[in-house]
Amino acid sequence: MDSEIVYSLVGIVIFILIVIFTLRSGSINEVQTKEDKRYQIIGEYKKQLRVALEPLQNDKKAMIAKKSELLKKFSNELAMNIFFDNDEIREIIEDLSKD
Repeated sequence: MDSEIVYSLVGIVIFILIVIFTLRSGSINEVQTKEDKRYQIIGEYKKQLRVALEPLQNDKKAMIAKKSELLKKFSNELAMNIFFDNDEIREIIEDLSKD
């Protein structure tokens, strides 16, 4: 009967240790706010625009055509994103078109 108690206590201790190590090993994910995510998306789009338009600096027509193409692509991507409504999409595209 004493051995049953010892085995039970050892089992409980092992279980507690497993739970503690499992909780410690889990990575903590930082949740981004909507505003942070918005700035991240806009920043990525600005970077893509800059990279795509850089070789076309001497050709205004080609630059305008490429920028228009990219802005349409970005608009379509944002339209599928559930975090942005139409007004926000319009503001983002206007902001990107100014650069």
